[in-house]
Amino acid sequence: MTDDAAPSHATKMPRKSVYASAVDWWIAVLLMLGPLICVGSTGVLLQQGRQQDALYCLLAGAGTLLVTGLFTVPCRYTILPDTLSIRCGILFQRVPLHQVKAIEPSGSWVSGPALSVRRVKISTASRFYLVSPVDRDRFIEELTEAVNQVA
Repeated sequence: MTDDAAPSHATKMPRKSVYASAVDWWIAVLLMLGPLICVGSTGVLLQQGRQQDALYCLLAGAGTLLVTGLFTVPCRYTILPDTLSIRCGILFQRVPLHQVKAIEPSGSWVSGPALSVRRVKISTASRFYLVSPVDRDRFIEELTEAVNQVA
C-alpha cells in the first residue's frame, strides 16, 4: 500500500456555500441619498458660516449612514447541509431546509433581506423569504439540491 492512498473511512466534508446579495444600482443610490444630501447640506452651511448647523447636519448624515450600514452590510445567504442562513446586517434568520416547500424566481417588491428586485422566493408552510443572490440560477439549483437531500 502506498502512502498517498486515501483511507477507506474518509468522511465527506459538510457543504457550505455563501452567496452575496446582488445590488441594484438604484437601490444603492437610494440607500446613500440621505447621507449624501447631509454632506452637501453641510458644505452649504459651512459656506454660510453656520458651523453649528453644519455639525448637526454632518452628525445626522453619519447617523443615517451608520443605521443603513447596520441593517444592510453584510447581506449574504449561506447554504449549510441542513439550514439556509440569511444575514442582512444585524438581522439574521435561519430556515431549516426540511421546512422549505418551494423555491422560485421572483420580482416581488415586498421588503426583505435583499438589495435587488431580482429575487428568489423561498416558501415554507408558515411564511416566505425573499433573497437576491448574485448568481440566482445557481443559488436556486444548489438550494433545491440541498432541500432534496434532507427530504
